[in-house]
Amino acid sequence: MVGAGLGVSIFTDEMINPRLAGALVRLAYDAESCQWAGRANQHIADEDQLVYATSQGRAILTFNIGDFERLDRQWKARNRIHSGIVVSAQIVRFAELLRRVQRHLDTISPAEQHNTLLELAP
Repeated sequence: MVGAGLGVSIFTDEMINPRLAGALVRLAYDAESCQWAGRANQHIADEDQLVYATSQGRAILTFNIGDFERLDRQWKARNRIHSGIVVSAQIVRFAELLRRVQRHLDTISPAEQHNTLLELAP
C-alpha cells in the first residue's frame, strides 16, 4: 500500500494532541505520537525527543518553537543531522491542525524536510 503524502514520517511532540497521529495513520500517513512511543509525561528533554525522532527517521512536530529553533541551531553548529523539525504556534482546533499537517505532508518532500526546521503554513 502506498502511503499518503510525499513520504515525510512524523513524530508528534508531547504538546500535540495525540489524536493527530491516529487521524494521520487512518489517512495513510506515517505518523507516531509521543504517547504511543511511551515518551509522554516523563519529563523527557526536548533534545532527547529530537534524538528519538531522528533515530526513527521521523521529523518532529511541535508547538515549542523557541526551544526547537535553538536546538536546530545547536545541532547545525555541531554538524549533527536530524530528520527534520516542524514548528507551529499552538493550534487548538483539531480540524485546523489536521488540515495544516496534511498540507505540509502533501507538499514537503523528505529531502526538503531532512535536517531542516520548517513552519506549518497557515
